[in-house]
Formats: sequence, structure tokens, C-alpha cells
Amino acid sequence: MPVLRATYPLLCLLTVSCQVKPYAPPPLPTKVVSVEVEIRDFEGRPEAFAVVNGHLSSSAAQLVDAKQSRENRTIFLEVLEQTPRGANLITDLAMAPPFQTRIPVELLGLSPGPCILMTNGVETPFVIPNLQAVLVSTDEHAPSREPAITLLDEFIPIEEFQYDSPN
Repeated sequence: MPVLRATYPLLCLLTVSCQVKPYAPPPLPTKVVSVEVEIRDFEGRPEAFAVVNGHLSSSAAQLVDAKQSRENRTIFLEVLEQTPRGANLITDLAMAPPFQTRIPVELLGLSPGPCILMTNGVETPFVIPNLQAVLVSTDEHAPSREPAITLLDEFIPIEEFQYDSPN
């Protein structure tokens, strides 16, 4: 009996450590319905965002990080979803849950001009605008402004103090 008491905690530990751990299955592409490309100016250079509308495959699916790649002037954007293993799915859905997400599009290294964004099979053409350069003038005849703070040199008088010697 004492041997059984000593091995019982060890047996419990082994049972717990041998259980199958849940894992996340690999991400899958989502169903994309439409894509719009927003272009705006950020400190003189263009910046692009893809506004993606679509449907998830189930009520438990979640969007994960999108993947981007580029071939010439075509940018490939893969919008992915992942459903946790053992997730409880809501039944009798008339349609899969819709989603909308805004994803930054990498334009670094692309010159201005027409491009194509391919998002899970949906093709969206867009144009990268020219850079907006700002000219900084070094003209010496620019109007001068008075400083907002004026320093005054004040004299603070110090009283002279003489020590009387105890002698």
C-alpha cells in the first residue's frame, strides 16, 4: 500500500503530460468580396491601405496577419483566417460572418505609376502618385521676427559681511 501512495502522484503527472495538446491549424485564405485602395500623402511620400471586405468561413474563425509579396508592379495580398481547434461553431447561420479590415500596402521601392493589387483573387488597379517635394528656401531676405523671450541682465547686489574675529 505505501508503494501505491508513493507512485500515485507520479502516475497523475504522467497522465497529464501525455494528453494531446490543442494546436492551431494552419491559416487559410478568406473569401474576399471587394477591395478598395486608399492612397494618401505622408510627409511627401505616398502611403497605401487596402480596405478589404469579405466573409469568414465560420463563426469561430479569426483574421490573422496578412501576407504580402510583389512581382514587378503587381502586389499580392493574402488575407488569412484561422479557426482554433475544437472551437464551438454556431449552427444554422444564413451566411458566413462578414468582416472589414484595413491593411497597409508596402510601396517601398515602387516608382509612381499604375499598379495592381491582387487580394485572394480579387484584382484592384490603383495608381501611385508622384512624390510631393517641399522646397525649403534659404533666402536671407526672409522677414525676421522678434524673439518671444528677451533676456535681461540683472545685477543682484550682495551685502558685504565682515567677520569679527573673536580675538
